[in-house]
Amino acid sequence: MFNPLKNLRYLSLPVLLLLVSYTHAQIRISSPYSRFGLGDITGNNNAWNASMGKIGYGVRSPYHVNFNNPASYTAFDSVSFVFEGGFVSDFVTLKSNVQSDSRNYTSLGYLLFGIPITRWWKTSIGLVPFSDVGYNVSSIETAEGVVHIDRLYTGSGGINRFFWGNGFKIFKNLSIGINASYLFGTLNREAVAIFPDSIYFIDFKVDNNTRVNDLYFDYGVQYSKSFKNNLQLTVGAVFAANTKINAQTDQLSQTFFLGADGVEHPRDTITNVTGVHGTILIPLMTGVGISFEKTDKWIAGADFKWQNWKKFNAFGLGDSLVNSFQIGVGAEFLPDLNTYYNYLKRIRYRIGLFYDNSYLDLRNKNLDEYGVSVGFGLPLRGIKTVLNLGLQVGTRGTTNSSLIQESYFKFIIGFSIYERWFLKRKYY
Repeated sequence: MFNPLKNLRYLSLPVLLLLVSYTHAQIRISSPYSRFGLGDITGNNNAWNASMGKIGYGVRSPYHVNFNNPASYTAFDSVSFVFEGGFVSDFVTLKSNVQSDSRNYTSLGYLLFGIPITRWWKTSIGLVPFSDVGYNVSSIETAEGVVHIDRLYTGSGGINRFFWGNGFKIFKNLSIGINASYLFGTLNREAVAIFPDSIYFIDFKVDNNTRVNDLYFDYGVQYSKSFKNNLQLTVGAVFAANTKINAQTDQLSQTFFLGADGVEHPRDTITNVTGVHGTILIPLMTGVGISFEKTDKWIAGADFKWQNWKKFNAFGLGDSLVNSFQIGVGAEFLPDLNTYYNYLKRIRYRIGLFYDNSYLDLRNKNLDEYGVSVGFGLPLRGIKTVLNLGLQVGTRGTTNSSLIQESYFKFIIGFSIYERWFLKRKYY
């Protein structure tokens, strides 16, 4: 007999930990490049996807919520419930031609639920980050060959995403899906100009806070064909149209004196505008993926994504972004699912490669990113839960043209709970 109170004990602790982490996390990133656009766009990756080169458009699994492609939800078992959650820790080294610095931070990675409705309709809900802003950059300039200017740029916040996804099996091999997401969050940015060597110029700063609250939709389709010996080919595609999301912005511009103790003393307010309504255009995105697998043995796949970031604008202003594309390849291997005497053979081993031609083109240099990923799915004894560990090592940017290069090590720890909640038990 189905007993929800008994099964909720599996979820209470991880849900509590994830919600507490989500509530208190303020800055989830440390990247000077998050200053542009919407910040650093977060990929739709749980530990499973992230370990396999970030692929997701052409893969499907009854054990994971693959919200990269909502059509994949039809892979859920019709009598099972899937819950996933995880944390992400980033260790970043920022390097320029003159210095280097190291940062690290930990935040909520994802909170995902997958639930069957009927044999042909499966649904999912989740809470994930959409974009992150976190930077603290300074530069020294000289105006007219005499006046020195210290410029300081800081930012924090980001956009979060709460989504409700649905997948529908249209025919035996064809599924379609849609994610309806609510985007919300605040982007905080501050620019400061200080004149340390002149009494004729007044220090100046601008604070800009943008709040986002609106709906966003993305769509997916997958075609799967089964062959002999438990082999299966899956081809998938995703699409999101140009979407204008509602936003409000506040801007405060003021002059100040910097005291000997380093404390700012406001002098005059230049502008103080609050609650200005406008829109932010998130541009069209499309992607395709393919995978080939042997059920509960191995899977290999590849993804391609393109997004028209040249069309991006916020409150009618562009940000000199360029179109981006991403490529990922990955694989998973399970030596023996049914063995009980050799634990190493029950581990799922994952590996992948990825390349991202980003939307940033600074000083005639396109900032690309590339890296390698590995991961492990560690089954826990006695329960249908898998501890997922993922590692990504990558590089973004360059030190040429006085730019900054980011080298990072990303560690993802998560869990997948797969429970048969909806079976009607018979007694004889």
